[in-house]
Amino acid sequence: MKEYSILIRYGNGVPYYYSLLYSNIFAAKKAVLDMVELEEKRNRLYFVDNDFFVNKYSYVGNGKYMSIQEREVSEWKKFSEVENKNTNNEKIIYLKNYFKNT
Repeated sequence: MKEYSILIRYGNGVPYYYSLLYSNIFAAKKAVLDMVELEEKRNRLYFVDNDFFVNKYSYVGNGKYMSIQEREVSEWKKFSEVENKNTNNEKIIYLKNYFKNT
């Protein structure tokens, strides 16, 4: 199962993910198109870095950068401490007897 989000960056600022997650690509595309419509209405520069979109402007450093990102999401499974102890603790170093008691 895939999950989609929108990566946004203003100018040379720090990129962030839009707070909403989308379960299908059509909802994510609609959100990007709504954002583009708002940028057009306000006469701002923007650039969408996905192959489905034909950009009106070339990429410039001071505009709004948008890109749909996807990731694979697995199904929920029951938590088990036994499984987590065996897999996560392989890199832990115990320093119990390393320091002298004073």
